[in-house]
Amino acid sequence: MRYYETIYIVDPNLDNNVLDKIMEEISKELKKTESKLINHKVWGKKRLAYQIDNQKYGTYVLLHFEEGDQSKMVEFSTWMKLNNSVIRHMTVLLKEKPELSVEEIKKDEGLDKDTPTEKQNNSPEVDEVKLDSNQEKEKKNDQKLEEKK
Repeated sequence: MRYYETIYIVDPNLDNNVLDKIMEEISKELKKTESKLINHKVWGKKRLAYQIDNQKYGTYVLLHFEEGDQSKMVEFSTWMKLNNSVIRHMTVLLKEKPELSVEEIKKDEGLDKDTPTEKQNNSPEVDEVKLDSNQEKEKKNDQKLEEKK
């Protein structure tokens, strides 16, 4: 099977509820291609390399999936281009199957969003502990830059 990674950028000023709705909408559209969703998570707010639609920042969302019907993937890509919520997107082919993220593992274990344990896990302290390796590298690079100044 082929595995893909899509990174898309949305407006950084969107409320979390609106961002969740956009992610659900994109997941539904991906399921129409008969693809299997592996990971779908918010990567974070980052500065853009250049302004897009007068935006200096964007909220990056990471999407891993297993390919379904190849002919429908073109339709998905076209739909992403036409989606006003998505500023930019890029899809790449992965060499191997991506690992499940911590959030996806918890969903698979059957934790409901309304349970108190799930709300406790969404606290800011826990989110800081669950940094991606890329975010950790960025944080270390920022600290090195500050030390040089």
